[in-house]
Amino acid sequence: MATFAINDYMEGTMLTLGWVVNNGIWDALTSTGIAVVPFIALVAGEWFRARQEGDDEGNKGVLSLNRIESRLYVMLLVLAFTCVPVFTLNVDPVNVNQEHADQCGTVMMSSGQWGESTMTSIDGQQARVPMWWALTHSISKGITNVAVSKIPCSTDYQSVRTALDLTSISDPGLKREVGEFQLACFGPARNKLFQSGTSLDQAASEDVDWIGSDYFLDTAGYYDSFYAPRPMPGFPYQASRDEARPSTGPGQSGYPSCREWWSDNSEGIAARLADQVDTTLWSRMQSFFPTGSSAEEYMIRRMVSPRSGAANGNTDQASIGYRDLDGGVDDAVVAVAGMAGNALATVPFRAGMDSLKQSLPMIQGIMLMAIIICLPFVSVASGYSVKVAGLAMFGLFGLFFLTFWWELARWLDSHLVDLLYDSDAAKMSWLAGVENTNDKLVMGLVNGMMFIVLPSVWIGVMGWAGAGAGNAISSGIAKAGEQPKSAGGQAAEKAQNAATK
Repeated sequence: MATFAINDYMEGTMLTLGWVVNNGIWDALTSTGIAVVPFIALVAGEWFRARQEGDDEGNKGVLSLNRIESRLYVMLLVLAFTCVPVFTLNVDPVNVNQEHADQCGTVMMSSGQWGESTMTSIDGQQARVPMWWALTHSISKGITNVAVSKIPCSTDYQSVRTALDLTSISDPGLKREVGEFQLACFGPARNKLFQSGTSLDQAASEDVDWIGSDYFLDTAGYYDSFYAPRPMPGFPYQASRDEARPSTGPGQSGYPSCREWWSDNSEGIAARLADQVDTTLWSRMQSFFPTGSSAEEYMIRRMVSPRSGAANGNTDQASIGYRDLDGGVDDAVVAVAGMAGNALATVPFRAGMDSLKQSLPMIQGIMLMAIIICLPFVSVASGYSVKVAGLAMFGLFGLFFLTFWWELARWLDSHLVDLLYDSDAAKMSWLAGVENTNDKLVMGLVNGMMFIVLPSVWIGVMGWAGAGAGNAISSGIAKAGEQPKSAGGQAAEKAQNAATK
């Protein structure tokens, strides 16, 4: 019995179906005698060759017999290893290590299975596998899974970004307090700052753009001099502070200063906002922030920002491209127009790529089934050639190994920003909104194409080794993936057009 590790149900179904049909085709070839035609062709060919060489030497018969014997042994070995089913197929669907997938952004297989002997037969027909292809499957899957596990493990920014976008203030009372704080504290503090004409450096200028500003909290005359508009639960009455204020008194709630209202360790707005965040997301955030306070600050900033941290105008880019470098006004206008165009193109493109990503494993499984079904014809037509068997083996390996390239593309989609912006500040600005929006849009388009480009490069490199099956695999993936990509893009484009009307 040969146990084949698979990654999903569809792969198991296609694998089983392919080998069931393969077995039926091989039985038909053997029962009709077609499977022995290459041996007849071998004898006839050697006889014809001997006749052409003439009778100058008396050992032609011996030479012909030796050549027939040598080639016959090779053909019999190829037939036995690649055509004769000897193992009963047993599909072993393995589990995905979900914790690793969430943390690293790649799929890693773990011990366990969905079910015993899942889909080992169809319509009562048991699938059987020749020894050569069973070995090919095991080696290919093993190398692929090892390669995937070697992709560097770091926080999946794509999933963290999605989790951040989905994190909101669920407590209606707290949501109301945030709005009150903005009106009673943040607005007056910013007005006072602007009226004072105080000069700020770049870091301080960015800091005063949100309600939890350290500058407003720590600088005298700002949050320490403004107060809550009403008595706040959790902040007891203080005579020195609240004696002249309405609706309060001893034993009742008081009017905290904006600094107290925000920073109190138990009842402050910041602490209560932090409690709204899922603990798992906190641990993932803290894994790439320098301190826990930094993670908390940027998480809260994301939650209370109506812009979701979108930034603009930063020209400190990680990838310059080939724009003009003079930085004139016309270049800025063109850059803004390009950003708008990229933004409009991103929606249908990413929707199309999402459909393509979803369809890639399906395409891989169907192509795997098609190759398996063709193997008996290929073996017989090649005269049980060792070279052809080797090329078919590399073709199957190349198809299996596409999983690694797709996992690598997914990893790049999540981590390319971290690779380019390797400082702590860059990580934070990514979570608050990548500082250069146009770079982000272009990078999204590039990352999406990696799901096609990387496998194409792999197939091309396989062609250097003479694996001619690579061109067929590459062409098949491109053509099969075009339809779901186009469908997803068209749906997104229609939705976008409807939204802009």
